[in-house]
Amino acid sequence: MKSTVTQSHPATGTRGAVRCALRGPAAGALGFALLMAAAGCGGGGDGLGPRLTATPTHVRWLPFQGVQLPHADQGPKKEAGGAATGFEHSPPGAALAAIVHTVRLSVASDTQWSKVVVLELVPGRSSDEWSVNRVQLSITGPASPEYAPRLLGYRITDYAEQRSSVDVYTEYSDKSRAVNHTVVEWFGNDWRLRLPDPESTARPVEAVDVLPADIVKLEAPS
Repeated sequence: MKSTVTQSHPATGTRGAVRCALRGPAAGALGFALLMAAAGCGGGGDGLGPRLTATPTHVRWLPFQGVQLPHADQGPKKEAGGAATGFEHSPPGAALAAIVHTVRLSVASDTQWSKVVVLELVPGRSSDEWSVNRVQLSITGPASPEYAPRLLGYRITDYAEQRSSVDVYTEYSDKSRAVNHTVVEWFGNDWRLRLPDPESTARPVEAVDVLPADIVKLEAPS
């Protein structure tokens, strides 16, 4: 039986919301936050467990709906119908899954999002409610460069073989920054995104002024 290693770091209290929309910063922040709410580094230095600051290897950047996303040795291994799957069962694999799943879910077009839900989310009440809300929106084209997030890096705040918490840091064209608090779970032999419980009052997205010193840098091209 494999042992489970859990490592944690205190979360950084911040304010605000992310911009991720088609028409404007305020609409983007509200749209993304509503979808998430409706559904929902450091460590490893002692040599006793996985190194949470290990960086993905052979990173390359590919666009999806106007947003540059990382692809590396640790995943994703496969893309079909707008969904990306196949992430390594490791801290870098969990981080890449958290990044890729979160962005694809928020910007997938009307013909792609259902595939993303089926292959990239942990099924349950949260994903069901997110789908109900997504049906009421329409995304037919890529995000405008003015509002598309640019990835800066991530910090794994908690890691275990079956569940990992990852803070994803992004920047926008106006130089504002945000952190997206995500959770991925090892489900169906892959990392999938766990959306927040519909009744949760925690903010999944917050504004930040300064990046943590222990962030794992994974900067998308400008």
